[in-house]
Amino acid sequence: MHGKLIKWKDDRGFGFILCEHNQQEVFVHISAFPSGSPRPKVGETLDFAIETTPEGKTRAINVTREASLKTRNSPIKLSKAPGKTTKTISVLIALIVFGLIAVSVSQNF
Repeated sequence: MHGKLIKWKDDRGFGFILCEHNQQEVFVHISAFPSGSPRPKVGETLDFAIETTPEGKTRAINVTREASLKTRNSPIKLSKAPGKTTKTISVLIALIVFGLIAVSVSQNF
């Protein structure tokens, strides 16, 4: 499911998500978010699953933030400009090649 956090009581650790699918409010507890993640903020877009409790109430579980999904799925961008490491490796390779040529020429004499 996909929705937006519309209410959050930080002191009590719960809130409600407005589900895009059916426009209903779904209860969410802080424990449904990944351990160690930042506190939820009203307005955040969330992905989640829905679970029905033994009492017949629904709640969100396995909540992920849209921002973390974008970060996780975004490709790594590599710089096209050579960096310091690339230049250092190029210089070392050039020195080795010149050294090998010098040794080869000196052995022929």
